[in-house]
Amino acid sequence: MGKTIVLAHGILGFGHIPLISVNYFNDVARYLRQFNHRVLEPQVSPIGLVKTRGIEFEAAIRQEVSENEEIHIIAHSMGGLDARYALAKFPKLANQVKTLITIGTPHRGSPVADVVVNNTGGELYDLIPWYIKEWQGGLVDLTTKAAEKFNEEIKDIDGVRYIEIAGDASKARERLIFFKLAQVIGNLNNGEINDGVVTRSSALREGHEHLPDWPVDHAGEIGWNHTALLRYPTMMLPFFQTSYQEHLARYRAIVEML
Repeated sequence: MGKTIVLAHGILGFGHIPLISVNYFNDVARYLRQFNHRVLEPQVSPIGLVKTRGIEFEAAIRQEVSENEEIHIIAHSMGGLDARYALAKFPKLANQVKTLITIGTPHRGSPVADVVVNNTGGELYDLIPWYIKEWQGGLVDLTTKAAEKFNEEIKDIDGVRYIEIAGDASKARERLIFFKLAQVIGNLNNGEINDGVVTRSSALREGHEHLPDWPVDHAGEIGWNHTALLRYPTMMLPFFQTSYQEHLARYRAIVEML
């Protein structure tokens, strides 16, 4: 029986752009629909604060989902915080959501956000892509300090199954977008596993269900590499066919758990 899946995108993200057939999760929605799942790709403010994005997220779901429909959310990066906010602030939505799966979500903040927001400079700052520095917006909500306040206010919801996944860029077969950042973050955090943006200890919260780390960086968690970031789906590039298929298989595997 098919399930209703909602994909929640991260900062600087988007839902689906039909004219050029590009979507944030790089074909996951199309793939899962082949297995009779209903998949929604709501768009929220790319650089908005968590509060703004969370409100928009709930409103987008409310327009598409009936009141008695069970929902499973798969969220990447900041999208996981948006979903947590929406569940905490909108009881009707919380009653419908059965599962929240977060992938590479900075539940305890991100060292990248700390460096950009505080403009501390140094090797890590120099490696951060220009578009993150220029369009930081909601990045202030992803700092370690902001995460502490967020976690004090936003509590888990009884009845929701929380599943969390971290990325391990050091295990990536391809040296992807955030690989060098991952090396520096690891060096600054006593070798801690990370995806180039979020450390493992931030992606995984105590008392929740944790799946094995994905062997990709932060962009690889949603199926993107250097070439794909230029708005070419990896399925169109034979060289990346294997990683593309593995990307889709990872998402199918977690949906089959629900």
